[in-house]
Amino acid sequence: MKHPILLVAAALLAAPIVAQAPAGPPAVSQDPAKAPSGNYLLDGRHASVIVRLPHAGGISFSTFRLGTVAGTLNWNGTQPEASKTSITIDMTSLQSPVPNFAAELIGDRFLKTSQFHDAQFVSTSIQRTGPATGTIGGNLTFMGVTKPVTIDASLVGTNTGGRGPVIGFTGRMHFKRSDFGFNALQGPIGDDVELLIDVEFDKVA
Repeated sequence: MKHPILLVAAALLAAPIVAQAPAGPPAVSQDPAKAPSGNYLLDGRHASVIVRLPHAGGISFSTFRLGTVAGTLNWNGTQPEASKTSITIDMTSLQSPVPNFAAELIGDRFLKTSQFHDAQFVSTSIQRTGPATGTIGGNLTFMGVTKPVTIDASLVGTNTGGRGPVIGFTGRMHFKRSDFGFNALQGPIGDDVELLIDVEFDKVA
């Protein structure tokens, strides 16, 4: 009679060996319904706001980055139009490729961040323009003035990987800075402001 251990070993050797393929990254989808409905928190490590303004009367654009962004998203995956979002931007996080220029801009001559530390966007309506695109209407508060604005937004992707449900958007907003009382250096610095917004949200509830 064969020893039981030898029988087990023989069975294992006889069994087909199936190679375990390494797990790939979670599949990313642009289907809004793939993101579970609920409350999401903006991941500040994966968010930025790029600011572009006409420079020198319009011969080029000056570009700045606002790197400290926070916010919330109440997401409705089956009816995205019913979703709501609020985004707050720390204006003191302004960065410029021109040495020392950002420190000057956030001072009392220009953005007056000691008085107006944050800018905030709060959505009031969402309209879908395509399977993964839409316009987000809302109120922008900048330098103490609140005005209606519109963001042209796209769902970049969503997945439910190791971090749990995650959803990312990109958007573009235009407004006139003079509408918010920011009139310094009109002419050398243009009035039309373009914001390029990239944000990622993690589901928390």
